[in-house]
Parts: sequence; C-alpha cells; structure tokens
Amino acid sequence: MTLALSEIEIAWLAGLLEGEGYFDLDARSAKRYNVSTAPPSPFLRVAMTDRDIIERVSKLVKKRHFSPTRLTATGKQVYIVHVGDRATLSTLLPRLFPYLGKRRQEAVKSCLDALMEWEMWYAAGNRREMAKQGPLSRKLMASKSFDMM
Repeated sequence: MTLALSEIEIAWLAGLLEGEGYFDLDARSAKRYNVSTAPPSPFLRVAMTDRDIIERVSKLVKKRHFSPTRLTATGKQVYIVHVGDRATLSTLLPRLFPYLGKRRQEAVKSCLDALMEWEMWYAAGNRREMAKQGPLSRKLMASKSFDMM
C-alpha cells in the first residue's frame, strides 16, 4: 500500500505512537494449524478516547477505526486503529523508526525482522504447504461431529 505521508505527518504519527500506541507480534496462526510454521505477524495499534485524533490516524494510515463495546472506568468510549497488513507496515515502520525512542525502536525492529522472516518463509513456498493442512478448527469440528453420530 502506498502511503503518501509528509515528514511532518510521519513525525506527528511517531510522536503519538510513542506515547499512545504499541508495536507487537501476533502468533495466533500457531493455534489454528496442527503444525504451524508461519512466523508471527507484526502489527501496530493505537487506542484512545480522543475520536478526532483516532480519525486522523485512521486517515493517515488508510485504515478504519473501531470502537469496542466496553467503556473506560470513567464511562468514555475508546477508539482503536489497528494496522496489521504487511504492505502498510513495510512502508510505514521504516519511516517511523528514526522518530521513535529506543524502547519503541526495539519493538519496531522486531516487527521489521518478522516482516523479513515472513517474506523468506513465503518465498520458500511454506504458505502453500501449511495451507494444505487446512485449519485446525475445521478438523476439530469435523471430528466432534463424527463422534456425535
């Protein structure tokens, strides 16, 4: 995905993410397959009660924001932007990196390493091999249905 962000927008976004966001790895695919070889998926997320700020982030990264049903302890609505697609992260993370502090840079470095690992894993044809297994949940549902007969 192409993000045409100015340096000022990148710096603003980095400052916001430094204080309110987080960068992490999602390893849930390991739970969906019998033998998952997929590397963890990187993501970034920002959550706050300021809707106007979340809408601006949403517009900058070209992602929709959402609101969980829960409210804060003081009764305020929380708004969240989640970016998990590799194309956007591959473009955005390297640009944010120089504006972040050491702790966030370490988290972004882990995300960038995971993106590189996924590229190598995908290029080696491992996604096709893993897909042949089928999702673990379907196999479990099928075995439970069979046991009930």
